[in-house]
Amino acid sequence: MRMLGRLLGTDDTDGRKLVAWGDALLGNTDPDFTDYPVDLTDTEQFRMVPFRSPAAIEIFQYAQDQAADRRVCPRDDIITKLLAPTIDGDPLTDLEFNNFFTLLVAAGNDTTRYTMTHGMWTLLNHPQLWQAWQADPGLTTTAVEEILRSGSVTMHFRRTATRDVEMRGSQIRAGDKVVIWFVAANHDSEGFERPFRFDLGREHNDHMAFGRNGPHLCLGAWLARMEVRLVFEELMKRVSCLEPAGPIDRLRSNFISGIKRLPVRVR
Repeated sequence: MRMLGRLLGTDDTDGRKLVAWGDALLGNTDPDFTDYPVDLTDTEQFRMVPFRSPAAIEIFQYAQDQAADRRVCPRDDIITKLLAPTIDGDPLTDLEFNNFFTLLVAAGNDTTRYTMTHGMWTLLNHPQLWQAWQADPGLTTTAVEEILRSGSVTMHFRRTATRDVEMRGSQIRAGDKVVIWFVAANHDSEGFERPFRFDLGREHNDHMAFGRNGPHLCLGAWLARMEVRLVFEELMKRVSCLEPAGPIDRLRSNFISGIKRLPVRVR
């Protein structure tokens, strides 16, 4: 979050607060992260805000405070750029800006953190992978992509069909809601040889961890790749052996595949 905060232009001291808000949004069904877990308590009063979460209201207010500051004192940061006119000449509305900022806070931190944890969990359970990667740092690029594919932290998105189309015998009509299961696509035998095998050197890895190109491709794809790469590169310089030190604790969610706690012993 410190990295993301510096790109946004927020103060380092706000980092913990932003992390807690992001956890509450993406962990909106997990009692560890919110006092209003969806389907465990009444969230009707929050149904018009992102993720039906009261944290979104706090983020919106924080976003507006940041916007007011940039309008007086513009800076070289993402918030200032978001407030500038779009390519069509019109600035984002307050609601558009609030939603954009909220998306960056939630998706820009939690998904990358959970991706790293999934990668670590795989290496803990298969120490030969850690040893092979450590012995050949040239595997880093393909290993990072395999962590992204196998983890599939964002499991699905929903889209609205804009026109009638037939797909593999199924008729989809304009206006229909279509759920895209990234986690299934990333383990599809038609797209990947031995899809349930973690392959450090997988060469053909056209995964969907960041979407599938086009206008909806994840804005933070290259930042996420860099952060995952740097974490494992630095760990391998400092740690010779990793061992599990207890059971993992998974996020209660059917949207985000997250590991909340992963006890690790290093030496």
